[in-house]
Amino acid sequence: MDTTTRAQLESLLASCCLSESDMDLRTLTQLFITQMRIALYGGKSSIPMLPTFLKPFGELPDGQPVAVAEIDDREVKVSLVTFQEGKPSLTEQDSFPVPGREYPAPLEDLLFAAAELLEPMLDRAKDVALCLPFPMDYDSKGDACIRRFPGNMEVSDYEGRSILAILREEFRERGYEDLNLVVIPQTNAVQLAAAVETPGQSRYQGFTWGTNIDGGFAAPGSMVVRWYAIPSHLMLMDCGFSTFEQVPMGMADLPKDRDCYAPGLDLLLKAVSTDYIGDTYRLVMLKAAERKLLTFGCSRSFLSLTTMDLATVIEFLKDPVTGGTIAHFCQEPQDREIALFLANAVLDRPARLVCAMLSAMASFAGIGRDPEAPACLGGFGEALEIPQLRDRLETLMQSFTRDVLGHHITLCTTQDMPAVGSAAAALYNR
Repeated sequence: MDTTTRAQLESLLASCCLSESDMDLRTLTQLFITQMRIALYGGKSSIPMLPTFLKPFGELPDGQPVAVAEIDDREVKVSLVTFQEGKPSLTEQDSFPVPGREYPAPLEDLLFAAAELLEPMLDRAKDVALCLPFPMDYDSKGDACIRRFPGNMEVSDYEGRSILAILREEFRERGYEDLNLVVIPQTNAVQLAAAVETPGQSRYQGFTWGTNIDGGFAAPGSMVVRWYAIPSHLMLMDCGFSTFEQVPMGMADLPKDRDCYAPGLDLLLKAVSTDYIGDTYRLVMLKAAERKLLTFGCSRSFLSLTTMDLATVIEFLKDPVTGGTIAHFCQEPQDREIALFLANAVLDRPARLVCAMLSAMASFAGIGRDPEAPACLGGFGEALEIPQLRDRLETLMQSFTRDVLGHHITLCTTQDMPAVGSAAAALYNR
């Protein structure tokens, strides 16, 4: 790439807030930490710090099955989880498309679907766990109300409604009483699953990164100064990171934000969600076309698109010559070179933002200071199944989180982490 083209691309990256100077990790980490502190002290913050009142530890008795229901923005999934000598096994797994995704639905429909799938397990399981990725406000008795649903769902009649109270009534009508019901954020379930899968680590935290983004850790309840007379014991804390607002926004982000379900909101989600990264790349390529950095044919091809998914970008990175739609658009070598350069820049940004988020959680809780006793970070979500994103994140966490900030952290990503951690939470919180 000649120096003139390189300079033009650097200028384009700066206008789209994709350059390293716009994504300075130390600055972003401090912004996350500041918002977390403001939330704990009762100020107006874009990161709600949500205490769950759930214990993060306890006994895992052998042979006592737990019925687990996971509800996300795609499906309702259930499984029967049983521990034997601390090792989980999952059986009787089933799923159903989530109400509220393809059609509007009230909260009762989601919980009815969960109860319907769970019912065949209740002759054996007296512990039931409900795992949710949505932000929730807990009461001191372990029940919770959902704050909001993501923009790709249309759910009604949920504000101020106690989830477990509705689910308990549903089970009572089916003839099942005296069940131990627990509702747990998905991030905290992942955190507990990391502790089950890799016991003996100094500390544990959890995060999810896919269509959603969030994190969780354990801390004394007394740290939540805004909550009067909260119990001081160690409990699971959920962080509503998806609504973080201090995200550098560039020229490619503005039309995406303008045309989405919630303009001006959920800025971190829009920057790092696997639902949005592909379209960010499409808009950056349109900016490159406007600056006449692409040939006429390549520019016309990108202008013909109205959307692009992340899988298309990943396919191109794997095989720039014959790898699908983008490779077909970029027949000329100069187009291909520019498209690859911009694709890597677009994927670097979410990795840097997630690294800053995780670094803030680590700094906030002071974990992993001893290199001989590293902390463990549980991770779950489709972004971590994409090497082009996971490798970037792990590299940044080594070069920045470990080498600059001094937090030594190992990453644990295993299958079925939300189900395993949810089952553990039900047994810990009987």
